[in-house]
Amino acid sequence: MPTLKLTRILLTSFFGISLQSASYCICSITFVGAEKLLELWFGNSRGEGGSLRLIPRFELDGMLDIAKCKILHSAHTEYIDSYVLSESSLFVSERRLILKTCGRTRLLAALPAIMQLAADYGGLDQVVSVYYSRKNFLRPELQPEEHRSFDAEVDYLDSFFHDGRAYCLGSLKQDRWYLYTYHAPQPVTKSADHTLEILMTDLDDDVLHLFTKDACETGKECTERAGIDEIVPTGTLIHEELFDPCGYSMNAFLPDSDHYATIHVTPEKEFSFASFETNQDLVCLYKQTIEVLKCFRPKKFLMTVFANDESKNGQLVQKQLWDYEIHGFKRTNVQFVRLEVSVTIPRTSG
Repeated sequence: MPTLKLTRILLTSFFGISLQSASYCICSITFVGAEKLLELWFGNSRGEGGSLRLIPRFELDGMLDIAKCKILHSAHTEYIDSYVLSESSLFVSERRLILKTCGRTRLLAALPAIMQLAADYGGLDQVVSVYYSRKNFLRPELQPEEHRSFDAEVDYLDSFFHDGRAYCLGSLKQDRWYLYTYHAPQPVTKSADHTLEILMTDLDDDVLHLFTKDACETGKECTERAGIDEIVPTGTLIHEELFDPCGYSMNAFLPDSDHYATIHVTPEKEFSFASFETNQDLVCLYKQTIEVLKCFRPKKFLMTVFANDESKNGQLVQKQLWDYEIHGFKRTNVQFVRLEVSVTIPRTSG
């Protein structure tokens, strides 16, 4: 069966109010807010159906035990299962699983279990796409051994996936973003797909206070007072957690689709961090980016936008972020990467 190369374009931008380094001491950092993010797409080698949503809850619990986190609560629609975790989020749709974990979790250690569960329960015995990414850690020595360097993570992923690609985007002397990708040859898809991620540091003090038990009693109150419910499309369903004494996680999803959004906040002043991620297509992603920045008021942030050939919304926001300045910030770095994906072209007779 012949193959064709299609592209998935990635834009990465780094912004800051000042290029000066933070004034706090690195040794004061005790919790790692920056997340590890794993997105897996599955298929069936025989071309048959299947679904990751058939994996039972107790098996998900066991898989997350390996990663050193647990489910706090969940919400479900016809298209997606959403789990708020003790350390970030899990989303499961028919053929896509997204696991995002912060702190000292062992995300990659859960990979073999995820693949086995996909095959055993979902009937999906083939990984067709892998995206693993994270921001640089300020204290990598706090991480479990397999996550202390990107080289170690790449070696681990390469033990499962042949011909994976690894990238480091951004200056080695400043904030940077690591990405590992793998793509198996797969059928042509006409589905638009894009993802926006914003990673923010050095948040405004008044904003940080909202994400504490001193300011809010519940996650819902925190969502409303921080204005988080106003930066997602109308009709978005939200479930959230406000941690004691501080910290916040939110998962959201749109009805009648597998579109999602997720926010996580580490509000300790010495190492404050917030992340926003979404694949929604109901509102302008550029305008949503501006609203997110107004909500959290970071001094520095980096953002990434993935978009495939079919995603006009994703390509538009990439162009806008390339062409336009963001008021109050200086762009310190911007990069485009073209990720090739092999697709199979069925033979036709005639």
